[in-house]
Amino acid sequence: MDFRTIYEQGKTDVHTAFELFDKLEAVELESLVGTWKGKEFYTGHPLDGVLKKLNWYGKAFHDAENVDPLLFRGLNGNIFAVDPVPFMDLRKLVKAPGGKARMRMMEYRGKVSGTMIYDNLPIHDHFRKVNDSMLLGVMDWKGAKQAYFFVLEKVE
Repeated sequence: MDFRTIYEQGKTDVHTAFELFDKLEAVELESLVGTWKGKEFYTGHPLDGVLKKLNWYGKAFHDAENVDPLLFRGLNGNIFAVDPVPFMDLRKLVKAPGGKARMRMMEYRGKVSGTMIYDNLPIHDHFRKVNDSMLLGVMDWKGAKQAYFFVLEKVE
């Protein structure tokens, strides 16, 4: 099965998601720069559906040293960055000044590709290119039993 078919269906299993991820091209850091709208890619992970309920917007890559790893849309429609530490600790959304992550080229599952590294959490988001305006991402969280998948679409 191809990415588009599974994406339109809205869910798959982890094994199939990794098969898709492994077939995709690596991503260069320069192509990550910009704002990306996120969408969950359901695989049965405990976080499936959580970000959508919280109005997750996506991510913003400013440069190699400054990435807003979590953007949310407020009730007034404004987009704001959130500090990922309280969020991942299941406390609450805390607005952040931004730049709570950075990006590097890293090897993951046999390919060197663009990766977002959280500043204060043991989490790496690895990216592969679906096309010039869409990425498949995998959140690799140290100690997690299962990887979390998501899709990013470039905001023009």
